[in-house]
Amino acid sequence: MNLRMNCKNLVRQLLPPHKRQPVRLSLLAGFVAVLQKLFEAFATWRDNVRMMANVNSQVKVFEGYLRKKYDEPVNIRIETFNNGLLLVGLKSEGRTMWPEISLEDERKTRPVPLENEVRDKFKGVNFIVYIPKNIDKSLVEIDIEKFKQALITYKIIQQ
Repeated sequence: MNLRMNCKNLVRQLLPPHKRQPVRLSLLAGFVAVLQKLFEAFATWRDNVRMMANVNSQVKVFEGYLRKKYDEPVNIRIETFNNGLLLVGLKSEGRTMWPEISLEDERKTRPVPLENEVRDKFKGVNFIVYIPKNIDKSLVEIDIEKFKQALITYKIIQQ
């Protein structure tokens, strides 16, 4: 439950209607403005703690964490290694698990990479993190080291 507090509205609701003069409301709103700032700081801290508690090494969760932390909604991207080879199903699974291979003029064609064609881009790392130039690379490295699994290698590319 995320409680939000509007102190100015709270003061108005707690005062009886016959005592809601503009001068009194303004004075009380000035008193609770400090409380509103403290609550906003607490809400920010609470959101960060909840976010840190839920971060793990899953790609999309970690990507969302980096985007929120560095305030970059679309410019931070994590790309994991996928060899792109066709998945081959068992005969007992039937036609639904067969790879989609068709003629060139049909729309179901799917490119099949050659051996080690995709691996050349990754050069021995398991994932690549793309970040904008305005973010400090060493801070992102610290975050990655904090949450990555053991024996997983990575590379950071600033664009």
